[in-house]
Amino acid sequence: MKFQPEIIDGQHIVQSYDSEGVVINGKKHAHSVVFGTNLPVTQWENASLDLSTGMFEWLYSTRPEDTEVLIIGTGAKQVFPSADIRRFFAQKNCPVEYMDTQAACRTYNILVGEGRHVVAAILI
Repeated sequence: MKFQPEIIDGQHIVQSYDSEGVVINGKKHAHSVVFGTNLPVTQWENASLDLSTGMFEWLYSTRPEDTEVLIIGTGAKQVFPSADIRRFFAQKNCPVEYMDTQAACRTYNILVGEGRHVVAAILI
């Protein structure tokens, strides 16, 4: 899906997403990525659709401390992780939203446009 082209100075903006990757600031990424308002686009190397605890521990440790919300795009369908993973984030007082990747990309762009400190983790 192609999004409306936007330019927000100095920010990573998702321009499109499909089953083969995500385009951020004109560059296509064909692998799972993590990025945010204060976080460069980084390959999410231990990412998998199995939603393991280790991948979320890495994600938490990577995100900037001023992150207001962590958005996790879980692929073509919204998938909720296990109770252990949800508990992990709750104990860290880290707000997390799980949504399908298309919704995650749209939500990320909206929050960035509002000037919020947000991190997106997109599973490809």
